[in-house]
This record gives sequence, C-alpha cells and structure tokens, in this order.
Amino acid sequence: MTTPTPPRSVWWRRNRLWLALLLPLLGLAVAASSFRMLRLYQPWEWSRPVVAHATTGTLRQEFRGFDNAERTREVTVRVLSATPEQQVDRAAAVPGGTLWRVELELSAASDQILDGCTVELADADGTRYGHSAGQQQADPGRFFLPPVLIDCVPPDAPGPRLAPLTGALEPSPVERPPSWRQTVAIAMPVGVEPTSVRIMWSLPEFLVLELPA
Repeated sequence: MTTPTPPRSVWWRRNRLWLALLLPLLGLAVAASSFRMLRLYQPWEWSRPVVAHATTGTLRQEFRGFDNAERTREVTVRVLSATPEQQVDRAAAVPGGTLWRVELELSAASDQILDGCTVELADADGTRYGHSAGQQQADPGRFFLPPVLIDCVPPDAPGPRLAPLTGALEPSPVERPPSWRQTVAIAMPVGVEPTSVRIMWSLPEFLVLELPA
C-alpha cells in the first residue's frame, strides 16, 4: 500500500524552482534599499551650499571622522584677496592658464579639526576650478606636485587631527592660534575671472564666499 504524499510536500516540489529564484531577488531588493539609504542618509556629493553673500562666512556642520564618532565643526573664513600671478611658491599655470593666488583668513576654536580642506574658484557661469589641476612646476629643475588637499591649518600648530589608519585623536604639538592665514593657488583659463570661492571639509556642506571688490 502506497503512502499518500502530504499536500505540503507536493507544494514545495512544484514550486522549488520559483523558491530558488526568490533568494537572489530578495538579495537584490535588500541591496537596492541599502543603496537608497546610502544616497539619502549618507550623501556622497557636495549638495548643501552655505552661501554667505559676503567675503566672510561661517561653516557649521556635523561630520563623522575616521574613528566613526560624530563631531561638530565650526569655522569662519574670510577671503582677503584673489589676484592673478605668474607664480605662487613653486607652482605656475600650464600654457593657456592663469594662476590665481587666493588669500584666506580662518578663525576657529583650537579644538576644531580643520586639516585637509578643498578650495575652489567659480566663474560667472558656475564652472569650478580646483587647486589640483592646471598647474606645473615653475622651476624646471625642481619637482612639483599639485596638492590633493590643502592643509588649511598652520604647519607648526595644526590643532587636533584624526589618524587615518587608527582613527585616534592626535593632539596638536602647539595650541593653534584663534586665527591664521592660508594661501591657495588655483589655475583658471586665460581670460576667465573668478566670482566666488568655495571651501569644504566634509560632505555634503560647503561654504561659498564672494571675492573682495
């Protein structure tokens, strides 16, 4: 006498192919939702301008460091000048370009983490020019490599830093002064003049400042 197959076993047998396909689809759905979460809650673009409508402005933002701890940054920046130059330190513009010397004054509490910023110039059309392109060595006999990031802090008193590999908070060897100056060289095409300065530390906020008249 043959024992009848339970209805549940028959259902599983008939639908085993669809069940096998269901697992990858569930994985794709989870990945898609994770991607949306990253795009919505962890933006990877400079999408929040803080427009000062003046030559001086303050950037306040929350950021997550290498140690995964949430911190608050507050820094005031003033554009002192932006002038075309033949050479800035060891840098010169490539043929067809003009090198602009941007002088900034930064002010912040000594406990603020401010090393490693990015500075850009923008023209009237909104085209942006960074500090790591369009430059070459001014002296052919010396090596020059445009910086990926600007220090944005005094070299002898940088303030606290986060170690990239360990995330450990490293104190400053000397207490940083309440304000200091920073020079940035940015190349732009000949005949194009800047209309604003952008300075940024951590995504997604950045500060937009006007140039002095």
